[in-house]
This record gives sequence, C-alpha cells and structure tokens, in this order.
Amino acid sequence: MCFSLKRRVERYLRKNPSVKVIVVAGSFGRVSAIQALGTILGQSLTVSVGVSRHTEIPDLIILDYNSMSKFPNIQPDFVVITSCKTDEEARRYFDLANRSKCVFVNFNDVPQEYAKYLKNPNIITYGDELPADYYFENTGFSVDGCDGNFVTPDRERVPAHLKLLGEHNLRPITMAAALAHLFHVPREKIIVGAEAIRPLNGHLSPANGINGAIIIDDSADSSAVSTNLGLRAVYQLDAPSKILVAGNLDPAVKIDTRLINQVLILNEQIPAGENGAYHYFNDRLDLMAYLAKQMERDGIVLLELPFPEIIDSYRTEKD
Repeated sequence: MCFSLKRRVERYLRKNPSVKVIVVAGSFGRVSAIQALGTILGQSLTVSVGVSRHTEIPDLIILDYNSMSKFPNIQPDFVVITSCKTDEEARRYFDLANRSKCVFVNFNDVPQEYAKYLKNPNIITYGDELPADYYFENTGFSVDGCDGNFVTPDRERVPAHLKLLGEHNLRPITMAAALAHLFHVPREKIIVGAEAIRPLNGHLSPANGINGAIIIDDSADSSAVSTNLGLRAVYQLDAPSKILVAGNLDPAVKIDTRLINQVLILNEQIPAGENGAYHYFNDRLDLMAYLAKQMERDGIVLLELPFPEIIDSYRTEKD
C-alpha cells in the first residue's frame, strides 16, 4: 500500500509542477497546524489536505510528516516544524526542512539546541513574542478567546479576536497567517480565516457546565505537557473559583495552588482523602457528587480527564 501511495503522490506532483507542497512535522501540534493552514490559506487559495483524485488542481497540498516522511523523492516547498522533543526527531525533521525552499520553525516549542541541524538559509520563525519573525501580541484572554494583534517582521500590527485559549493554541494560527502573508492572501481574508478557527474537541474547549459553571475541556491529552499548558491558560482567566479535575498526575505537572482553589484527583489506587487543596477520590460517583457541590456560576473547571456528566453543552459564538 505504501509503495502504491508513494508512486501516486510522486506521479501527481510531476504532472502538476505548479502545485506547492507544505509538509507539517513535529512531536506535537501537527493537527492544529494543519487545521490552521487549511482554514486560513483556504480563504483565498485552493487547498488539499493530503492527496486524492482532484476535479480541480489545487494551489497547494498540505501533508503530515508522519504519513509522508518515507517518500524521499518529494521535495516540499515549505516545511513547518511545530515542535521537537528529542534529538533524533530534530535530526529527521530538519533533514526534510533542509531539502525545502523555506522552513517555518516554532520559536517556542523547538529548543534552540536543535538549531545546529538546520542548514536551510531560508528560515522564518513564529511564536509568542520577539525575537520570532511573526508573533501574536495578545492583550488579554477570556473564556471566549483572545484579543490582540498579529505582528509581522516589519512590525505591522493587524488586530484580531481569536476564539482559542492558551498561547500554545495561538501559535499555529500565527504560523498559518505568516504563510498566507507570503502567498499574498489579502489581509482581511487572513483575519476572517483566523477568527473562524475553533478549538479542537478536548483541547481547551469551553463548555457550559452544571450550576452555571464554565468547563474548560482539555481531556484529549492528559500528558504533563498538555496539563501544564492547560493550567497556564486557566491561570490567566478571571473567575470566582477554579477547580482542576485530573487523573493520576504526572510529577512533572506543576500546580500553583494560589491560582487554583481545588485539585480533584480520581485514582483507584490512591486512598480517598484530603491534603490541603488536594482532594483524592477512588470512585467516580463520589468525585461527581463532591464536584457538583463545588461548582458555581462563572466558576471554572479545568478537565484533564473526560467527565461529560458535568457538561451541559459546548459553548458557541451565540453563547
């Protein structure tokens, strides 16, 4: 199957040399990056995510590194590196990036130590702040998203309201806006695309909870990295109370109990009990009963494990 797919992809690109290829590589953040690229670039260009039989030749194709990395004959026009966790990953991602015409590097999630593998002279960085070439200057988060400005290398500021929480969720949009800028997508269309992006399910997705509480559903990934990023996002929100609901917490998770009122942990292996702000439950129903009494109007509950029982509905723009 891989061999037939390899031949089909390479044959398609040979027949359509005008089609630009973007490959998204990274330890994490690839799905969000592909979503942002497709939404923003798609405002003005014909975009295909992956390769299939087209009735219309697209302007560009977006490929995921994990599905296409075994095809060495594909020469991407752009490579986006969203993150690196290990030296071995960095070597593989930058090997592909060095064969591309231009590489976009996440300034915040690609450690500086891996820069030694990057030989491509055409480098564009994106992130939260200077010295990244492109960044989003946020002026404040609320449960409905973030206001701020896209900042270009010539320091032009373009205002936008992004409907996502957490700086890490803004970085893919910044990258896609930067690529759209290079493709000469009109500024107003870039903003329309950026403001249309919504959080992926379970990735800091706001929801309406029981008792009028606000649920931040971050249950799709319970890793230490994801939990720490979720906590950082919630720390920035104003609310009368903040509760974290989690499973067996990794020791790498750092919780500031000055900014989180209670931490509820569900783990069958830990005896039920209390330890300051920490409350331990070995039964889901017991946790549910306790949490229901603690939730209040406009209070925030950060879910780092699935708990649909306390969600009334996911918030929409109308909400």
